[in-house]
Amino acid sequence: MKQNKPSNLQQLLSDKAVLAQVASSPDAKALAAMLSQGQSQASLKQIAESAAKGDTAQLGQLIQSVAGSPGGAELLRRLNESFGQKK
Repeated sequence: MKQNKPSNLQQLLSDKAVLAQVASSPDAKALAAMLSQGQSQASLKQIAESAAKGDTAQLGQLIQSVAGSPGGAELLRRLNESFGQKK
Protein backbone atom coordinates (compact mmCIF):
# COMPACT_ATOMS: atom_id res chain seq x y z
CA MET A 1 0.00 0.00 0.00
CA LYS A 2 1.45 3.37 -0.99
CA GLN A 3 2.06 5.62 1.98
CA ASN A 4 1.16 9.31 1.91
CA LYS A 5 3.85 11.71 3.02
CA PRO A 6 3.30 12.56 6.69
CA SER A 7 2.46 16.17 5.83
CA ASN A 8 -0.20 15.05 3.34
CA LEU A 9 -1.65 12.59 5.83
CA GLN A 10 -1.68 15.21 8.57
CA GLN A 11 -3.39 17.63 6.22
CA LEU A 12 -6.04 15.05 5.32
CA LEU A 13 -6.63 14.13 8.95
CA SER A 14 -7.15 17.78 9.84
CA ASP A 15 -9.78 18.23 7.10
CA LYS A 16 -13.01 17.45 8.92
CA ALA A 17 -15.10 17.47 5.73
CA VAL A 18 -12.87 14.85 4.10
CA LEU A 19 -12.87 12.71 7.24
CA ALA A 20 -16.65 12.91 7.50
CA GLN A 21 -17.07 11.99 3.84
CA VAL A 22 -14.71 9.01 4.02
CA ALA A 23 -16.01 7.89 7.44
CA SER A 24 -19.59 7.79 6.18
CA SER A 25 -18.69 5.76 3.09
CA PRO A 26 -19.84 2.16 2.72
CA ASP A 27 -16.18 1.06 2.73
CA ALA A 28 -15.51 2.74 6.09
CA LYS A 29 -18.63 1.14 7.54
CA ALA A 30 -17.50 -2.26 6.25
CA LEU A 31 -14.06 -1.70 7.79
CA ALA A 32 -15.63 -0.79 11.13
CA ALA A 33 -17.63 -4.01 11.02
CA MET A 34 -14.49 -6.02 10.22
CA LEU A 35 -12.53 -4.35 13.01
CA SER A 36 -15.21 -5.01 15.59
CA GLN A 37 -15.70 -8.60 14.55
CA GLY A 38 -14.39 -10.69 17.43
CA GLN A 39 -13.37 -7.58 19.41
CA SER A 40 -15.21 -5.94 22.27
CA GLN A 41 -15.64 -2.17 22.35
CA ALA A 42 -13.35 -2.07 25.40
CA SER A 43 -10.68 -4.02 23.53
CA LEU A 44 -10.88 -1.71 20.50
CA LYS A 45 -10.67 1.32 22.79
CA GLN A 46 -7.59 -0.11 24.51
CA ILE A 47 -5.94 -0.80 21.12
CA ALA A 48 -6.66 2.79 20.01
CA GLU A 49 -5.35 4.25 23.27
CA SER A 50 -2.15 2.20 23.01
CA ALA A 51 -1.64 3.32 19.41
CA ALA A 52 -2.17 6.96 20.40
CA LYS A 53 0.60 6.55 22.98
CA GLY A 54 2.95 5.11 20.35
CA ASP A 55 2.47 1.36 20.92
CA THR A 56 1.08 0.27 17.56
CA ALA A 57 1.77 -3.47 17.85
CA GLN A 58 -1.83 -4.44 18.61
CA LEU A 59 -3.18 -2.06 15.97
CA GLY A 60 -0.79 -3.57 13.44
CA GLN A 61 -2.02 -7.06 14.28
CA LEU A 62 -5.63 -5.94 13.92
CA ILE A 63 -4.93 -4.36 10.52
CA GLN A 64 -3.04 -7.47 9.40
CA SER A 65 -6.04 -9.61 10.34
CA VAL A 66 -8.30 -7.37 8.24
CA ALA A 67 -5.84 -7.30 5.33
CA GLY A 68 -5.61 -11.10 5.41
CA SER A 69 -9.36 -11.64 5.50
CA PRO A 70 -11.46 -12.26 2.42
CA GLY A 71 -12.10 -8.85 0.88
CA GLY A 72 -10.14 -7.01 3.56
CA ALA A 73 -7.16 -6.11 1.39
CA GLU A 74 -9.47 -4.84 -1.35
CA LEU A 75 -11.42 -2.80 1.19
CA LEU A 76 -8.22 -1.20 2.55
CA ARG A 77 -7.07 -0.47 -1.02
CA ARG A 78 -10.34 1.33 -1.82
CA LEU A 79 -10.15 3.38 1.39
CA ASN A 80 -6.56 4.31 0.60
CA GLU A 81 -7.70 5.47 -2.85
CA SER A 82 -10.52 7.48 -1.25
CA PHE A 83 -7.99 9.38 0.84
CA GLY A 84 -5.71 9.79 -2.17
CA GLN A 85 -8.50 11.35 -4.23
CA LYS A 86 -9.20 13.92 -1.51
CA LYS A 87 -5.68 15.43 -1.55
